[in-house]
Amino acid sequence: MFNEKEREQVNRYLSNQTFTCSIPFFSHDGPEYDIEYKFNVLGEKKMMSVGEYYMYAIVDIEILDIEERFKGYLKIMGRDFNKERMTNLFFKREYMFNVNITQCINGVLTYLHTGDHPRVNINDITMSDDLYENIMNKEI
Repeated sequence: MFNEKEREQVNRYLSNQTFTCSIPFFSHDGPEYDIEYKFNVLGEKKMMSVGEYYMYAIVDIEILDIEERFKGYLKIMGRDFNKERMTNLFFKREYMFNVNITQCINGVLTYLHTGDHPRVNINDITMSDDLYENIMNKEI
């Protein structure tokens, strides 16, 4: 997928970019919310998909901002959670979030990759300190 030099160039480009993705809330037909994020490519890994091996880009994602109405939900539901627990519960373990953010990242990597359709595997998801503070200080 990316050799070392290409990955460095891609990450240099990505370090100055933020992206927005609309994600359905907990189901395919749920209301969508916009999320602002950035990511970087850590490497690649050979993984099986539908009986064949493909190269997957391994990425780390940082969530920078989310829609105001979803911040209110996180404030109410996660009022006793620290940042790591909130990230784990609402983003890392949330199936619809993972599927849709992976599709958004695939779309970005399509423009930066010249080979086969890019495939993505998420290594880690983090939430920015500013976003966590914004959620916890939100007036309900």
